[in-house]
Amino acid sequence: MGEYRFEIDATAGPGRERVIGGSLLLVRVRLHNGPEVADAVTGEPVVREDVYTDLRPGEARELAFMLLSCAEQAEQITTDADGWARR
Repeated sequence: MGEYRFEIDATAGPGRERVIGGSLLLVRVRLHNGPEVADAVTGEPVVREDVYTDLRPGEARELAFMLLSCAEQAEQITTDADGWARR
């Protein structure tokens, strides 16, 4: 069974990866539920553990560009569909 989270954030560190001549600070990505997320059926707060992953800076940058592209595409599809517009 798949699970999903409603929020995402990222910070530089605390993870590091050893590289020749030193270490590389990684980008920590956290997927989580905000405090106001409720189950659609029961109305109870959705309680799931946060999910973390550490990415190299280049991978984090690539993910950021993909997220921006997908966000723009989703907004355009929503606008084109007219019935899906935010209310």
